[in-house]
Amino acid sequence: MSYLDTFFLPSNVLINKFKYSFKSILGHYLLLIIFLYSKLFGQDLESNKNSNFFREDQIYLGISLASLTSNAKDFKPNALSRHFQWGIIRDIPLVSSSKFSTGLGLGMSFERYNTNLSYSEEIGYTFSVTDLDFERPLYFSIQSFEIPITLRWRNATFNDFAFWRIYGGVSLNWNFKNKAKQNSNIILFSDEFKKWGATAHLSFGYNTWNFYFAYRLNPIFSSIPRNNGDFSIQLKPIKFGLIFYIL
Repeated sequence: MSYLDTFFLPSNVLINKFKYSFKSILGHYLLLIIFLYSKLFGQDLESNKNSNFFREDQIYLGISLASLTSNAKDFKPNALSRHFQWGIIRDIPLVSSSKFSTGLGLGMSFERYNTNLSYSEEIGYTFSVTDLDFERPLYFSIQSFEIPITLRWRNATFNDFAFWRIYGGVSLNWNFKNKAKQNSNIILFSDEFKKWGATAHLSFGYNTWNFYFAYRLNPIFSSIPRNNGDFSIQLKPIKFGLIFYIL
C-alpha cells in the first residue's frame, strides 16, 4: 500500500493504524529512556565499597526460528516461523560476588507464524487443516511488550566482561497488535488471540553470543474450534536461535 492509498482508507482504519504505530514508537522510546536512566543514575553505592560487586545491566537482541506445536495430529506448519525481540534488563545481584543474580526487563517481541490452517467465514471463526497443494494457508503475526524475569549465573568479575553465562526464566507478554492473512486477504479475529502470554526461556553462551531456547506455556489463541466441532485447535511455539547481550 502506497502513502497515497492511505488517504482513501476509512477513518476507523486510519485511526487503528495510527494507534498501533504510536504504541510501537512509544514502546521503543520508553525502553531507551529507561535504559539510559538506569545507566546514568542507577549505579549502586555498594559498588564503590566492594570491588567484587557489579551489575550487568544490558540491552538484548534476539533472533529465533520457531516451530508451532498443536494438539491436532494433522497440523503441519507450512514452514519455520520467525521471531525477533529486543529490550533492556536491570540486573539485581543476589550475592556479594555478583555471580548469581536476578534480572527484570522490559522489551518488545515480533512474531510471524506459518500454518497449514484455513479460515472459513461462512461458518464463523473456525479453522480446518488444509491441503497446501490446493490453497494458500493462513499465517499470522503478533507484536507484544514483554517482561523477562530471569535467574542468572555468570563467572564474571568486576573487571572482566567476557565470561560464560546461563540465564533461565519466564517472560510475560502483552499482545497489543496482531494480524492474520490468507490468500492476500486480511482476516480480523483479534478476539481469538490471547492478550497475555507466558514463555519459559533458557539462554547460555560466552560473551555477547548466546544460544536461546523458549517454549510458550499457554496457547496463542483463546479458542479455535475445528469445523467438525470435536475439539479446539491449540498452538504453542517452540523457539530456538541466538540472543545477544550488550553491556
